[in-house]
Formats: sequence, structure tokens, C-alpha cells
Amino acid sequence: MSIRARLALAFALLLCLALTVAVVTLGRLDDLTAKSRELVDHQARRVLLAQQVNQHAQAAAIGLLKLLQTSRREDRVPLYAAMDADLAASDRAVRELGDGLLGADERPAMSRVADIRQRYGEQFQATVEMIEIDGVAPARDYFAARTGKLLNTLLFEIEALEAVIQKRMQDELEALRVATGEARRIVLLLAGAALALGALLAWAIGRGIVTPLREAVALAGAIAGGDYRAAVPCCRKDEFGELLRSLDSMRDSIASREERLARIAYVDQLTGLPNRARLMERLAALPPRAPYALAILDIQRFALINHALGHAVGDRLLSELGARLQRDLDAEEAVARLWGDKFAVLFTAADRVAAQARLDALLAGLRQPLSIDGQRLDVDASVGVALRPGDAADAASLMRRAHLALEAAKRCQCGYAFAADIAAEPQPEQLSLIGEMREALSGNQFELHYQPKLDLAGHRVAGAEALIRWRHPRLGMVPPGRFVPFAERTGFIREITPWALRRAVADAAGWQDAGLDIVVAVNLSARDLLNRDLVSDVARLLAQSRLAPRRLCLEITESALMDDPELALSHLHELAALGLKLSIDDYGTGQASLAYVKILPVHELKIDRAFVAGVDSTPRNAAIVRSTLLLCRELGLTVVAEGAETPGEIDWLRANACDLVQGYGVARPMPAPDFRAWVEAHAAATAVVA
Repeated sequence: MSIRARLALAFALLLCLALTVAVVTLGRLDDLTAKSRELVDHQARRVLLAQQVNQHAQAAAIGLLKLLQTSRREDRVPLYAAMDADLAASDRAVRELGDGLLGADERPAMSRVADIRQRYGEQFQATVEMIEIDGVAPARDYFAARTGKLLNTLLFEIEALEAVIQKRMQDELEALRVATGEARRIVLLLAGAALALGALLAWAIGRGIVTPLREAVALAGAIAGGDYRAAVPCCRKDEFGELLRSLDSMRDSIASREERLARIAYVDQLTGLPNRARLMERLAALPPRAPYALAILDIQRFALINHALGHAVGDRLLSELGARLQRDLDAEEAVARLWGDKFAVLFTAADRVAAQARLDALLAGLRQPLSIDGQRLDVDASVGVALRPGDAADAASLMRRAHLALEAAKRCQCGYAFAADIAAEPQPEQLSLIGEMREALSGNQFELHYQPKLDLAGHRVAGAEALIRWRHPRLGMVPPGRFVPFAERTGFIREITPWALRRAVADAAGWQDAGLDIVVAVNLSARDLLNRDLVSDVARLLAQSRLAPRRLCLEITESALMDDPELALSHLHELAALGLKLSIDDYGTGQASLAYVKILPVHELKIDRAFVAGVDSTPRNAAIVRSTLLLCRELGLTVVAEGAETPGEIDWLRANACDLVQGYGVARPMPAPDFRAWVEAHAAATAVVA
């Protein structure tokens, strides 16, 4: 039965009880009212009539006694009228009492009263007649002998009748009191029964509501606490049954949604592998001293596969590689996809030797050729490995160290690298310097220093390389090695380079106006070279400063061409078309120098200091530099030997027809005003010697 039906039935029963109590109470009140009215109208009337019989009989007797004392007839006439009236009233009262006002127990007394009254009336009349005929004295004797006795008997019987009537009235009053008490008891009993039944119904209904409500609250609390296995009493057929069934359905829906959300939050949707968040939880839950290795894999040439065969093939490739990695792991090990083409593998390894053996086995399985849509694909990976607890104890540090090792492996293209073999992580003070670079740029704390490039054949200063310096208000002069690499890594170099270009172009334009023939070289990073606004920005600077394009040289490294060779080559051709000079910096330290020299539209090549140092005393260095000079001479390129520090190195370079030399052996980098003064002084000294 539904709660609504139960409540309706309970209220109906309570209403019926209330109506019953009201009907019984009204019935009893009507009975009591009728009895009271009967008692007042009937019994009081009988008592009153009995009293009237007595009163008028006594009044008539008193009148007779007065008559017996009155000797004159004219004085007796008024007394006759009063006695007749009293006797008539007494007779009427007797008749009324006899007309159905008396009960069975009162009728005998009433019969005696009526009989004695009749005889008394006869004696009374006889006494009156005797007074008028025989005189007062004989009448007085007759009254005393007969009439007076009947009068006393009549009065006695009347009092007896009155007593009987009074007793009956008392009995009826007692019966009325008893009936009133009975009616009160019945009403109280019915009211008590109604209250008891109401309380019972309230308890039953309350229990029928509170119990399932508690069950619903408990179930809701379990759902809120994440417990989706609590039993649901679904046997009820009322509204609470519907509520519990709805909660059961809601619980299933929430559990299903949470499962989906957990899968989204912790599972990579492409490969079905755990994601980075799940891996970090797994790392954090590892036993404190248990030895593990974390390897981060970056799939080589994945971008080329994506571009050549499409993202659909790339996605299937990632799924297959993830499945391969997972297939080769033990139960205690784990693989996760971090993002893009990067995977992380957590495996047991007691030391570096064990980790290397385990890693070789994983990579061997990964390198097996696979076929997608008939296309054979050979893949490899660069890997960074961090050991726990040797390299790091907590999850975040272990992940960071593995990433640093991966970057080292990609730079050296050596397959994999261990975190223990790479340089230390950036120090906190270095990180704080990175945070202060933007403020330094807006606060004009950066400066450009210029290092001369000496023309060995003409003994003149033909150019200068612009080198950035940071004059920190608290730390003093900060060397570029402490902030430039981090600026390149974080991308802030794209804000520093435009500032350096503007300052270098402005200084070069000033020297041009002063008649100095100086070519200013500015270094471009990989991020700068791939900036799509690079060519338009340089063209705008040249137009605004009216600097001859040939007086600006842009130096690039081979690594700047690696990320997007097509875009980088396109920008270099556009810059060359503007009339700028282009230079390859750090020549000889890359992996494909000759290939780039052949295709790049460059004008100058800078031999790295690693080969210039000791060139006058090291045959191998001398052979490399000599062959480079010959190659550039055949290709029509100017050669700059950087890092020359000794007179012997400079003399050897001059003897071997090197075009330009740069290094501490010529001059250290200096601020723009000092550089101009140094150039003018060098020109004056050269003129004197000549």
C-alpha cells in the first residue's frame, strides 16, 4: 500500500473515531438534557403540587379555626370565601397529582390522601354547617372530636406523600448523576481509544516512513562516500520503494560515470595505457627503498611518419608500440603514455647493469619492424633512464631526472642516457635568474658588448660579434652562460633576440654614419630562426635605421636547422635576398656540416675554438683548419677563426690565409662606446705602422 493510501486510511480512521466520540457525546448530552428537563418539569411539578395540597389544606384548616372563634356571622362571611378558595386549590392540586404525575410507588399514598381529603371535606362541611345551625360551641366540639383528627391525618398523609415524592426525586437525581458519570466514562473511554489508536497509527505510519527513509539516507551516504556495493532493499511497493530504486539506479549511473571519468583521468584514450597521472600515483606508492628504474622513451622520426602517412597511421603506430612495451613487462612493472610520442616504463632494476640489460630487451622488442596498411615501419627510440633511489627518491624528482636524461640522449643521439651521467639540474639561483629576465629586459639591464673581428690580410677591424651581457643590480655582471641556455630552453630568447637586433642595428647605423666600415654579427637561436615574423622584422629594422644590409650579419648554428629544416632554409634564403650576410657558427661540432655548407645561402663560416686552440702546435687541429680553409676558398666563403688567444695561433692563421680572426688574442668583448674607441685607436696605430 502506498504512503498516500496509508495516510488517507489513518486520517479516515481518526476522523471516524472523532465522529464516534462526537456522536456518543451528543447522544449522552441529549439523554442527560431530556432527563434533566423531565426532572425539572415533572418531578419539580409533583413536589410543587404536593406542597400546594399541604399548604392549601393547612390554610383551609386555619380558616376553619378562625371561623370557630368568630361569633358574628358578618365576620364569618369573608372567612368562608377564603376557605372555599383554599379547598378548591387543594382539590385542583390533588387532581393534577392524580392525572399521571405519580409513579406506581406514589399512587398508594396518593389514594390515601384523596380518600382522607374526601372525608375531611365532608367533615369540614359538616363543621361549617354546624357553626351556622348549632352555633360555634357545638361546632368546636365536633371539630375537636372528628374534623380535627381527619385534618391531622390528612396533613400527615400529605407529608408522607411529599416525602415519597421527594425520595423519588432524590432517586432520579442520583440516577441522573450516575448516568452523567457513565456518559463521562464512555466519552473518556472513546477519547482514550481514539488517542491510543491515533498514537498507534502515528507510530505505524512513522515507522513505515522513518525506516525506509533511514535506509534511503544510509544508501545516499554510502553513495556520497563512494561505496557503490551497499545492498538496496527493493521489495517495497510504495513511494519509498520507488525512491530506493531511483537511488539504486542513480548509484549505478554515478558508478558508471566515475568509472568513465577515472578512465579518462587515468587512462590514455588512444593506447589504453595508464597516463602520466596514473604513473605518478604508481611512483608515489612504491616502497621507500625498493629499487626501480624509470625510462622515458621518445619515438624517433615519429613526426615524419605522421606527416608522410597521416595521423591515423601515427595513432595506430603508437597503439602498437604501447602494446609491445606492455607485453614485455612483468606483473610488477608498468608502462604509461605521457603525451605525444613519449612513453614511460617503470621496471625493476637493482643497479645500472640490470637496468641496461632490461632496457636493451625492451628496445629490441620495440625495434622489430611492423606493418600498417601494407607499409613497413622501422622505429627506434631515444631513452632517458633514472634509477630509484640512486638518482631520486620521490616521484616528481625521478620523472624530472629521467626527462633530463632523455634530452641528453637526444642531443648526443646515443640511443639512451642515464641520469647519473648528465650535468646537475639547474640550481635554484639559476631558476630565479630566469624569472628575473623579463624584468631585466624591461628595466634595460641587458647590454651588448662587441668583440672585434680582425682582417688578417689588411690588419683592420672588419666586423664585430654582438654578445649579450646582464648587468644585474644585485649580482653584478652575469655571464651569458648562466642565463642564455635557459632563455633558449624556455623560449624567452624570442624576446631577447629582437631587443639585441634593435640595439645592434642602432649601433651599426651609428658607426656607419661615423664612417666606420664595420659588419655587426648577431646570433640567432633555433627558436628565432623558426619565428615566422623574423624576415619582416629584420627588413623593418633595416628600413628604419637606413643601415646598409651588408653591414648586418646573422650567425646561425647547425642545431638551429634540425627542428624544421624547410622553414629554416626558407627564412635563410629570404634573409639572403635582403642583402644580409649569413654565417654558420661553431662549424665542425655538428653532424652534417658539409651537407649544410653545400645547400645553405651563407657567406661566412666560423671555425669553432675547439679546432683553433693550439692550431700552431697540434697537427690534427692544423689539418682540420687547413682543410676547412681550402674548402671555403673553393666555395667562395669567408672564414672566421674564433677563440684565438695566443700570438702563435694568430700567426699560424695569417700564414695559412685565414680571412678573419676573433678571440682574446685580438680583444675581449667591450661596450659599444669602448668598442668604437678601440677601433679608432687600432686604425690609428695601424696607420702609423704602415
